[in-house]
Amino acid sequence: MEPNHHSGDELAKMSTVRALLGLGVLVASGFLGLMLFVTDGHFVAQTPDLYVVAQYARAMAEGHPFEYNAGEAPTSGATSVLHTAILAVAHAVGARGEGLVAFAVLFGTALYLASILLAHRVASRLAGPREGLLAGALVALGGPVVWAYLYGSDIALFLFLALLVLDRWLAFWREGRAEGFALAGSALALARPEGLPVALALGTASLLRPAGSPRQRLLPWIPAVVGLALVVALRIITGSWLGTSVADKALLPSYGIVHTLDVAAKYGVDVVRGLLLGLYPSEAPIGFSAGQAAFAFPPLGLLFILLAAVRPPAEARVPLRVWLVVVAAVFALVGPNIFMGVQFNRYLMWAFPGFFALVAVGLGIATRLVARDDVGLERALFRAVAGLFLALGLLSTVRFAAVYAEMAASTWRREIPTAEWIRRNLPPGVAIANGATSIEYLTGHRNLNLHGVTSPGFGGTRTVEREAGYFEALGRLPPSERPPYLLIPRSGFDSSVLVPLLADGPPIFETVSLGDDFLLFRARWDLLDRGGRLYRPESLARVAALEEVDRLNVCDHEDEAEHGYRVRSRRGDLVLGGSVRIDDYPLPGGNVTVADGGRVILGHESFRVRARPGRPLVVVLRSHPDVEVKVLGSHGGLVRELEISEARLVVEAQGREVARLELANAPGWNEHVFEIPGDALGEGATELRLSGQYTAFRYWFFQPRR
Repeated sequence: MEPNHHSGDELAKMSTVRALLGLGVLVASGFLGLMLFVTDGHFVAQTPDLYVVAQYARAMAEGHPFEYNAGEAPTSGATSVLHTAILAVAHAVGARGEGLVAFAVLFGTALYLASILLAHRVASRLAGPREGLLAGALVALGGPVVWAYLYGSDIALFLFLALLVLDRWLAFWREGRAEGFALAGSALALARPEGLPVALALGTASLLRPAGSPRQRLLPWIPAVVGLALVVALRIITGSWLGTSVADKALLPSYGIVHTLDVAAKYGVDVVRGLLLGLYPSEAPIGFSAGQAAFAFPPLGLLFILLAAVRPPAEARVPLRVWLVVVAAVFALVGPNIFMGVQFNRYLMWAFPGFFALVAVGLGIATRLVARDDVGLERALFRAVAGLFLALGLLSTVRFAAVYAEMAASTWRREIPTAEWIRRNLPPGVAIANGATSIEYLTGHRNLNLHGVTSPGFGGTRTVEREAGYFEALGRLPPSERPPYLLIPRSGFDSSVLVPLLADGPPIFETVSLGDDFLLFRARWDLLDRGGRLYRPESLARVAALEEVDRLNVCDHEDEAEHGYRVRSRRGDLVLGGSVRIDDYPLPGGNVTVADGGRVILGHESFRVRARPGRPLVVVLRSHPDVEVKVLGSHGGLVRELEISEARLVVEAQGREVARLELANAPGWNEHVFEIPGDALGEGATELRLSGQYTAFRYWFFQPRR
């Protein structure tokens, strides 16, 4: 009779798999059907991120990997090397234009269906068939998790691989064979930057397992080696250890230690109480980007996860607890950033399919503890709670299918018409300075991304100083390389003093999206070229007989890096950010409007200056008595005008104090001139430190000629 018994088990398992796959196909069809309905049958990106990755994938397929535009310096703005490579293969075999977008979405759909079955397998092995069925159904009805799989970005791949790593990690501890874990972990390390700390932590934790063969002891370290090799390769190729999109997301440079602790701790509380326990209403924002709380997770799901960790099968006790600790540590490491909460907390979403499996396992443990030996009661409790979870999951999934369609419709109303107009009306391939979206893939036109994710030289600026950073980066470009067009959202245009001065006349095109429309202007860049010279007759006379030996442009990220620039400017707990100041130089021949990026210094700044020792160094500092200060804090951002009628500076060279200055600021632009003795200068470069209360926009350094 036993063969028939096993045959029955296999038939039941096959029936469960078919049911779960059917549910997944039904859900995915609903998502895709609604998207195609609102886009007149077209595949479009939910967010511009997918078009960014598609552009990088096309470049990789065409033989210039990591170059967003052919011929530019390599960047790592695509974030995921593995996902980009997969799309590059698809492009190479014929998925072009909208076809590549469709491939990315359908690839994510396949990963979604595979994850349903994988969650079923994880929970079944940890607990049993009913827990496996519930785990697969929770992934299938995961609401924002389904959205994350189907919106075509690298998060879908990372979701699947993280679940696969959990499955293979448990199998390694159970069976002692690490080949599957090594392969899955290596793919995870190539999929996103978060994969490296996961690989390092699990490789280290593998030492806790009783010794196996030397080969099986070494295999768990392969993912960490792969991840580290990728970091080194990116450093060699792009010049940066971290991906562009990772390096610019840190809280500390813009928020300071106090407000970083504040927002990070609040986010941690919100994640636990709002996201993983479901104690907040669905409209409650979690993080800066309104990541929405209760739609994401089964109610009190974290408690069931903890039960699964407290009472797992004996062979899974250590690996399961290690995995949960690693997830918590990576959440704490990468979760709090300037985009926390964005796209429904996608930086945490990667662990949710595994969490769903543990919720199902923990529910089985909970119902057995409550019912004790009453089998009928235990079964009824499990079914009742599982039914509640699935009913709420169904509502969440219906809601996010609508959200999926709404976001696609927004792209259809804004990005697609903009791209079509550009293709029809602008010269082929003409460059566009882009502060709105990423439509280069859709248009074939060269992009200059003002936010710095994809354009070399525009990244690395603190979030609070983004406008000043891209203004200075534009000024660094030769006039022949400046784009003749500027694309900006209406909100960005209306909220900026600078942007209207870069637009030459009214917009030549604007969308009618009934939202934050895009405006396309002819650009004018004459303002960029006025900041690099001195204007005051008295300062020009002072340096007329001298030779310029160096200069420093404050808020120009590359120039600051070349000079080893460091700044500490704060008011109590608030870190003060720089901005662009626009004002006139009143000159005998007529006023000249000059724009320059700079900072108010309430603290100190230091930098290296190239100067020859033994000769006095004459310093000209461009300053302004009224400066706009930008601040990011735990209660939001603010902009304030600050007046400094008198600049007070202490100047040190090579650690030696050389001057104490009190300089009256006249209205408008000032050019303060002071001198550093030649015997205070070092060989090659001199470290200067200026402290006090003043504003700094630009420095020029002069010495007597030979």
